[in-house]
Amino acid sequence: MRKLSFLAAAAAAALLAGCGFGAPAYPEFSETSYRIEGRTASLDTGATTQTVIYRDGPKMRVEATLPTYGQATIVFDESTNAAYVLNPTGAVPTTPVPTAQPSAAPAAAPTTTQPAPTNPAAGAPAAPPAAAPAPQVIGVAVRIQDADAPQPLETAWAALGADNARSTGRCEVAGEEGHEWTPREAPAPGVERTACITSDGIVLRVRENERVLWEATSLQRGEQDVALFGVPAGYQLIDPQAVAEQVGENLQQLDSVTGATTAPAAPTPAPQPAPDPRG
Repeated sequence: MRKLSFLAAAAAAALLAGCGFGAPAYPEFSETSYRIEGRTASLDTGATTQTVIYRDGPKMRVEATLPTYGQATIVFDESTNAAYVLNPTGAVPTTPVPTAQPSAAPAAAPTTTQPAPTNPAAGAPAAPPAAAPAPQVIGVAVRIQDADAPQPLETAWAALGADNARSTGRCEVAGEEGHEWTPREAPAPGVERTACITSDGIVLRVRENERVLWEATSLQRGEQDVALFGVPAGYQLIDPQAVAEQVGENLQQLDSVTGATTAPAAPTPAPQPAPDPRG
């Protein structure tokens, strides 16, 4: 009798858990501020690369090796609502600062050549004043399309929602505890994706079948320095789309100068023979 009662209680507990009663609450993705470091695996080759991610509300910074840009730092600049790839090489020509002009013209130009002013101490002509130093470009920030920018790990799981996910048990990664979550419907036939997520919505690990795509090695919660998420001072902003538009405008202007866009001139009529004076 006791054995039957125990089995009945276990079956009831399993039934309640299957219905959602007693199951862990789905994480709250409340844009927790943190710095997380880990390893990201390539979907094609499986090679791993070290990745550092900073989050502060809607702002994000990723330091990783990307297929298109190589070793790169990507920031979301909140002031412009744009994403930039930062390149600290500074391989951009600088523009010299024009020297200061006199505030007023001299009363009259000298009619004869005057000797150069001398340095009383050395008796040599004084050196001309040094020009102002040119501004130094220490890096470039290339604007990229939002679709090309890496998305937060939490985005897909927050969009999935509690109704479309189920927990498969507890997990621990990088000393942090969480629960394993998987979609109730597989993203593709034969594909099972799971994620170890903390209760405050930080993704610690992502697996696809038996393959680990992302795994954290350290996590520090807390407010992050706002300077991490903007374009640093001294960086030159480059917008490829704006450059393309400018090139198009220049080509149109060139066409108008060369006559490439003008209609062809009307043909010159052939000369008529002179009238015969003999009638």
